[in-house]
Amino acid sequence: MSGGLAIGTVVSATMFKAICGSTVATSATFATIAIPEMDRYGYDKRLSCGTVSSVGTLGSLIPPSVVLIIYGLITNTSIGRLFLAGIILG
Repeated sequence: MSGGLAIGTVVSATMFKAICGSTVATSATFATIAIPEMDRYGYDKRLSCGTVSSVGTLGSLIPPSVVLIIYGLITNTSIGRLFLAGIILG
């Protein structure tokens, strides 16, 4: 399947982000794992780097997210409702 490695990277990194909760850790982990594999299979460097960097942003929506907790504390919004909204969007 064309682009299968990039799609697999997005799915895997999103699940990893949902488990660990850290955008930086997810991006660093998949930068060391996925980018060399994409290079080995002939992916363009911009595509492989863009795929890994976009997953960190995507992962911010999926709970447990530190961004959602900070936003809930600042705006006095229910963190449980924010997590529920994040699960539905994710």
